[in-house]
Amino acid sequence: MKDERNLLEVEGLCIHFETNGYDVQAVQDVTFSIKKGEAMGFVGESGCGKSTTSRAIIRLLAKNANIPAGKIIYKDQDVLKMSQDELRKYRGKEVGMIFQEPMTALNPVLTIRTQMYEQFRGKDMSKEEKEKRAIELLRLVGIPSPEKRLDEYIHQFSGGMRQRAMIAIVLAGEPKLLIADEPTTALDVTIQDQIIKLINNLREELDMGVLLITHDLGVISQVCDKVAVMYAGFFVEETDTLTLMAHPMHPYTKGLIDAIPNGMTEELKPIPGNTPSLIDLPNGCPFSPRCFMCEEICTKEIPPMVEVDPGHFSRCHFAERMRGYKGVIDLDEEGKE
Repeated sequence: MKDERNLLEVEGLCIHFETNGYDVQAVQDVTFSIKKGEAMGFVGESGCGKSTTSRAIIRLLAKNANIPAGKIIYKDQDVLKMSQDELRKYRGKEVGMIFQEPMTALNPVLTIRTQMYEQFRGKDMSKEEKEKRAIELLRLVGIPSPEKRLDEYIHQFSGGMRQRAMIAIVLAGEPKLLIADEPTTALDVTIQDQIIKLINNLREELDMGVLLITHDLGVISQVCDKVAVMYAGFFVEETDTLTLMAHPMHPYTKGLIDAIPNGMTEELKPIPGNTPSLIDLPNGCPFSPRCFMCEEICTKEIPPMVEVDPGHFSRCHFAERMRGYKGVIDLDEEGKE
């Protein structure tokens, strides 16, 4: 029987940065949960708070960051109150993170073997058992000749293989929750597809929870059960992935869907304007300067996150007007493709 309890619960999370005398409100009132074996996606343009939220989950925020409000609960433990000893056991062992760029996330002067063995620290394993497990993991992520490549350095791997090596190192800690921050950015289409399939396969085989962070709704649709759309630090829409792709209920989500390439829309329509500076957010809804539905109330009041349909939330004063807009897939009455 599948365990339906939440693996991770984040409630009302706010993250601020003190920068050059400014109070930068990078994340505001973010709430979500992830179950064991469930995949959730964060999508939005650069600077919207996706990576900041993920780093808060593993307590790797910069020194000038503070969390004035909110909770991060992992298996009934308060992450924000963990001691350094508890954090060492939590990072890698419970929650593993794939960073965007392996060349900066991994140590360039240590071999893959050394970095993978570091994940085995504290386990009762012989040298032979460590080597066998390391080779198994490299083979699991699709690296050829793992016996030879185990003693190579990260710069000796190609772009796609670097990502695979980093995934193998993270998996060596046997995390229950995998956070993948832009794992396919800057990779060619073929390698992107391989990484996506790899994450899906590992999630199924290991029954891991997954948090996938990306700016690409196309990637989200291939991996995630549910998705949260972020803009200027806020969640502006959250629902299951199929519903979002079929019936978006926020103008920003509509803009992201219209911009999906590869023939999924008849015409690419870029969102006009630019994302706002977090030190100079517009009054009211932060998306109002770029929104085709903007009215006076939008420039004065930040809309609340409301449930427009069961399990479907939108932060828009005029979300009901979005019902006439169709996304890029069709659902039958049972909510399936």
